[in-house]
Amino acid sequence: MEKAAEVNLQRDAAVLLLRLSAGGFLLPHGLGKLFGWFGGPGLGGFVEELAQFGLPATPAVALVLAVVQSLFGLTVLLGAWTRISAIVAAGFIATTVWIALPHGWFWMGTGVEYPLMWLAALLSVALLGGGRFSIDGLRAANLDARS
Repeated sequence: MEKAAEVNLQRDAAVLLLRLSAGGFLLPHGLGKLFGWFGGPGLGGFVEELAQFGLPATPAVALVLAVVQSLFGLTVLLGAWTRISAIVAAGFIATTVWIALPHGWFWMGTGVEYPLMWLAALLSVALLGGGRFSIDGLRAANLDARS
């Protein structure tokens, strides 16, 4: 029994690390697009970036994308509605993968390698869920305690 508890603790710690990494990566990038924080372009600069990639480049589109990246980065980080949050965030990153495909594999040449790694991390979070050390885990523990 003790071994099973140890394995579960290790799994939950690994899920926590994965969530903190994936959400912690998305959140500041989204905030940089929204507010220009962390050296980001702000909304105006993000509109220009979208245009360079041949994507719809309006302030409304930029705002929606930056909010999605920020909000779902935060919810993945905290482990709130983890599975759906990670799937939505993975959808956002899948667009980045699609944009990077023509540039080859290696990220040094703005290739697909780096965004594909984050896509895999987010899909892993979606499969694993939030784990014990998450808002989802706290909600589940509360439900268990009530029954």
